[in-house]
Amino acid sequence: MQNFTDIPSSRTLSDSLIEILNNDKTAISCNSGTTFPTTNQQVGMLCYRTDQLKLYQLIGTNPDNWRFIMDLASGIDAQFAAKLNAAAYTAADVLAKLLTVDGAGSGLDADLLDGQHASAFASALHNHNAAYLGISAKATDADRLDGYDASAFVRSVNGGGPDANGNATVNIDLSGRVARTGDSMSGRLTLPSQTVQSTSPTIDFYDTDQGSTRYLHVNSNLMGFLKTDGNWDMYMNNGGSMWTANYGWLHDYFFASVGNCVRPISSKVTSGSPTAFQLGEENVINCYGSGPHYLINHELMDNGGQISHRMVRYYTNCNCNCQCNC
Repeated sequence: MQNFTDIPSSRTLSDSLIEILNNDKTAISCNSGTTFPTTNQQVGMLCYRTDQLKLYQLIGTNPDNWRFIMDLASGIDAQFAAKLNAAAYTAADVLAKLLTVDGAGSGLDADLLDGQHASAFASALHNHNAAYLGISAKATDADRLDGYDASAFVRSVNGGGPDANGNATVNIDLSGRVARTGDSMSGRLTLPSQTVQSTSPTIDFYDTDQGSTRYLHVNSNLMGFLKTDGNWDMYMNNGGSMWTANYGWLHDYFFASVGNCVRPISSKVTSGSPTAFQLGEENVINCYGSGPHYLINHELMDNGGQISHRMVRYYTNCNCNCQCNC
């Protein structure tokens, strides 16, 4: 019977007697019917299918998942009798059953034979031609070692090695070779080219007299030298500008220190209307100050891609006898 009704709590007991009775019958009959109930489902509920004489239990919804529990068409004792007795389910019993189906064409495939994988054994196509060492042959008679001909090996180390003809007359001393990692050497090393590669490649130069190390370093497109404390001493960028720890960018320092300060030996003070009395005076293009007296100075100018020179006049109200700055 599948006639379950969800009774609201607002209804009185006397008004719900019929529904209560139907709900009890539905539960007692294990929701019996020819189909599974689709409404008022609760995980764990039972359903006896009268058309199959089988009992099911709901173990999940959305989608509905009814798990078969028991076939009631025959007696329970008969179903249990058909099962294997646990006491008889032993290794010997399993082996006995396997032996009844083992043999050629059975499809059984052992992974090991006497503890050895198949790769440890020669195949049926194996032969004993000259490529293999015979049972009674000596190792010196073998044509190959690990698949390699004798020409692939050096005959000796730190002794007589083979020459171009295979004769052991060349002395080979591997103790003088430098290991690929973690080794050191003395003397001069000449290379056609060398690549030092990392996120900030560095070459160390150790001064054994001073016991200090300086570094050639590249980082952030800057290449230069590091001091013993690992900080930059000087570097140059890809544009050719140079920076030093003492002066900063030399370009800025040079023009800040030199501009308007270069004075030729022949410069002198004159008065009155300017006349061309000094070499190059006619090329003066700038004037500073005011007054009847002047001298000519030289300036270095930064024009971006090149450095240029120009002469300027400095006018003043005194001459050198007045202890002016000439």
